[in-house]
Amino acid sequence: MRSWFPHSGLVRPMLTRLALAGLVLTLLSGCAGFGEPAPGNRETRALRGLADGAARGLLEAPPWDAENASAVTILLRPAEVDATLPISPEALNEALARGLLSQEKAPHILDWAPASMSRSTSEQWLLQARLSAEAPPLRLSDRILQPYHLQLDLSRSGDEQSHWRWQARGAVDLDALPAGS
Repeated sequence: MRSWFPHSGLVRPMLTRLALAGLVLTLLSGCAGFGEPAPGNRETRALRGLADGAARGLLEAPPWDAENASAVTILLRPAEVDATLPISPEALNEALARGLLSQEKAPHILDWAPASMSRSTSEQWLLQARLSAEAPPLRLSDRILQPYHLQLDLSRSGDEQSHWRWQARGAVDLDALPAGS
């Protein structure tokens, strides 16, 4: 019996290869789902929520003219974090920078500050964040809450009149913080 398709001998091996390639791609895409969880899950929301609240508090009544926020630059000094908290200073600074930049009237943010600065009349402010554990953790039936105290100090180098402070107290779910953040 003759086939109506002149190259039928080539179709079957080609279909087999195509099916095999599809199977391999399906298996590889299935394995890709077993990696690290995507950002934005419960673990990143706890730190992001803390930082977003701090950013809103800082920008609610800043020491600069709020209408002139685009002329302001905030230089982030390395954060100070209690060793008992599972948050690294770098993770706190990154979360604060993202929180500040996500606000409507955000100044410029640099996650860097020089070791020393000469007195400046420009709109450069140094931000020092301090996160400390207020008390021992509170063990609930489904989570562990850690009371904290977050303090943000803004100042201009050499200008004692420019010192500004914002503070917040709360509790953060320790299980919702990224491991090794």
